[in-house]
Order: sequence, then structure tokens, then C-alpha cells
Amino acid sequence: MNMDNGLIVTESSNYAKETLLGKWPRWLIFIICGLPMALLPFVFNPVKIAAATEFSWDLIPWKEIAVLFLIAFFLSFILSGYLARIYRGATTPPEFDNWGPLYIDGIKIAVTGFLWFIPMILACILMVAFAIVGFSSDSPLSGAPGIIITIVALILTLVLAIIAVIYSMMGIIRCARTGSIREGIRFTAITETLRSIGWVNYFIALIVLFVIGMFFFIAISAMSLIPYVGDIVQLVFIPFYTVFSARYITRVYEHSEPQAAAPVVTG
Repeated sequence: MNMDNGLIVTESSNYAKETLLGKWPRWLIFIICGLPMALLPFVFNPVKIAAATEFSWDLIPWKEIAVLFLIAFFLSFILSGYLARIYRGATTPPEFDNWGPLYIDGIKIAVTGFLWFIPMILACILMVAFAIVGFSSDSPLSGAPGIIITIVALILTLVLAIIAVIYSMMGIIRCARTGSIREGIRFTAITETLRSIGWVNYFIALIVLFVIGMFFFIAISAMSLIPYVGDIVQLVFIPFYTVFSARYITRVYEHSEPQAAAPVVTG
């Protein structure tokens, strides 16, 4: 069964608008959760760094960066918990309530997504290790053997990255709907879901989402060139794409589920 990507895009856009437009408390929570990372550029002093005659690690405000990253880390589970409610197929935008279960759902979603990328991370570490050894003059793997092994490790890393992206999206939705991290990383079950959607349908859907995201972030990046105003624009508008993409990939997932048959009209 072919998917109507245009219809899914329109429906997801309307869903994002319904979620945020006029819903100021809900929108404000999104902005607050994104604020720590938006403040990151402000902790640097570019004038001081530019005026330095040579680079020094002391020029980087490590303490401030660590605090912002830590706050962003804990706040991220609020957003992922909210998105979990969208992944469950809520036809009307959910609320930020029942904070305990919401936060736990957010952690489950984050862990599920991270687990899918562990093989890629390990392959990347292996690639870096082989690259260091391969370019070391006193290593037995220096020269051509080290370069070949590094290239193989690079290809493996890319393949695992692609698999992680393809499967993690369906995995986090499965985790949100079952409440189980284990179900979110079941390779065979998710493969069956992808077959039900149709591999071609799924890849086209991902391409559509990627293209929309690319144009969106190009526009946002252009606005970010405006001092101070650009950072505010990003904080305000990124929640739209966040909700849109969550609803979009949920609708794609739902194409793997049996569709109710149309009623038979008898005359």
C-alpha cells in the first residue's frame, strides 16, 4: 500500500500548529527546555579568544558549559516524554501533565534511541584506534595495511549509522507504545514493521522528512545570523519542527498496522 506523503505532511503540519499556536504554556515549556543549549554561544567570549596570541584551554569556560549541558540533559527527558505521547498516536495534542510518568517515558525513549547507536559508536572508536595505529611509524600496521583496515572500519561505521537511523525511529515508537525498552530494540519485530510499511514507502518518507528538515533548518540558520534576534527565532520555531517530525514519523509507523475495512453499503 502506497503512502500519501503529501497528506501526511499536511496532517502533521496542522498537528504541530494545533499543538503550539495559542497554547502558550505548552509552547513555553518547549522553549524553556531548549534554552540551555541556546545560551551556550553566550558563555564564550569571542573577543577574548580572538585577541589571544595563541590558543589556550583556559579560554574555554568549562564550568559554564558543563552546567548548561547538565541542565539540558535533564530537561531533554521532559521533551522526549512529551514526544512519547505523540508516538502513541494521540489524535489530539497531549498535555504536559502527570510529570512522573512523562519523565520516565522520556528516559525510556532516550535510552532506546541510544542503544541503537552503540554498535556505530564502537565501530567509530575502532576506526579511530586503527587510524592512530596505522599512521604510527613504529606500528606493525603502519602504511597500507593500517589504511585499508581504517577504511573498512569507516565503511562499517557508516553502515551501522544508517541501520541505527532507520531502525531507531521505529524502535522509539514501539518503545513508547509498549512501555518497554526491550521491545524498542527488537530487531526482528521492527524489521517486520518496516516490511509492513514497505521499504520503498519508508525510505521515501524519510527522504521527504529529511528534505523538509533541511529547508527548515537552512531558513532558521539564516535567521540566526541576526544578532540576538536569531537565537530567539530558533527557540520559538524549532518546537514546530520537533512536533511535526514526531507526528509525521508516527503516521508512517501507523501504516504498518492493519487498516479498518471501509463499511459495505447495501442498497
